[in-house]
Amino acid sequence: MKKLFITTLIFVFTFFQQGHISADDITISISGSIENKTKNSDSSKEYLIKLFKLINNSEEINEISTTNTIKAKFSFPKITIDETEKLFLVTENDGLSVITELQPNEKWDDLNIEIYDRGTNLDYIKITEYSLMIPQTNSIDGKMSILGLITLENSGDKTFQSDLSKPDLSGFDLLRFSLPEGFSDLNVDSDLPPGNVMEIPTGFALSNPVPPGIHQIIFSYSSLTINSIFSFNLKLPFGADKVRVLMNAPEGIIKGEGLKSLEKIKIDEDFYTISEGTNYDRGSNIELELSSFAESKNISSIFTFFETNLYKIILIFFISLILLLLIIYSVFLSMKNNPDYKLSEERERLILKIDELKKSLQSGKISKEEYTILEKGFREKLKQIKGEY
Repeated sequence: MKKLFITTLIFVFTFFQQGHISADDITISISGSIENKTKNSDSSKEYLIKLFKLINNSEEINEISTTNTIKAKFSFPKITIDETEKLFLVTENDGLSVITELQPNEKWDDLNIEIYDRGTNLDYIKITEYSLMIPQTNSIDGKMSILGLITLENSGDKTFQSDLSKPDLSGFDLLRFSLPEGFSDLNVDSDLPPGNVMEIPTGFALSNPVPPGIHQIIFSYSSLTINSIFSFNLKLPFGADKVRVLMNAPEGIIKGEGLKSLEKIKIDEDFYTISEGTNYDRGSNIELELSSFAESKNISSIFTFFETNLYKIILIFFISLILLLLIIYSVFLSMKNNPDYKLSEERERLILKIDELKKSLQSGKISKEEYTILEKGFREKLKQIKGEY
């Protein structure tokens, strides 16, 4: 990833400033040749080469010098640098940049830089291995995280890169990979030269150049299970020599075209169910179906705790309930014996009596005179209890 970090830094900076000479500066010369590995390439072609320095392992990158090749030869004579600075050459070809890190222990006066012409033919791109791993599933919301590792090979003699300026550009022109419908939290990393990750409804695509050779792409995303089943139409536009699916579930079930169960393996303290298939043609589809997932460790541990300590939990519950009832009863008794509580209770009784008198008067059960006498008596008692009603 160090190379990827340095490569990204070089592409991020558009303008670079030359550094000053310090007391520890040394004078060096750099020279070498460019070897275009693409068959029938133009041998008379000139290439632009830039020399950069990375200062004290920081993120500060400065351009030192620029030159053009003559008959595929280049030279940077008498370059002054600090001994602590790291040097890089960037060779431009067909809009592609090839970065060469100059190692301290190698000779810099006879460098050989290999480059390739640019190509847009995906026929030379193939997948040698496609691995999916489901480490854990959340049994509450059915959400799971999925890790993917793709080993990719460019068997041609040109660096593949999609022509994004093409008016009729389609998904078939891109380096693309399928994901389940409704995926989220996508992260992608690779050892490819810098490029962009483009999320599309059916997965993701990369704009990165793909030089000839073997490369790796690592990605992760989240997806949902439906009725505890994960279904996914895995599309393989570039085919695959091998497809492997691992799930953290000793009793897990993995189904899919051409997949065969392998012996379970133990990683740390977990057993993984594994299925593998080989020799998938370009354009193949695998209808993946995964089920019988292991419970989330957190949820599982909670259930285990309750199962093994159930009698203790019940005993503690009843003891707590009895103590609570005793406390409530004690409070009630203290209130009953409290004079203020008794007065409040009597006050409420008198108010209800006055209300009953009003209803009796309205219904004709008592006369107005009787109501006036009784109501006055109740009010006098209320005044004695609490000031004024």
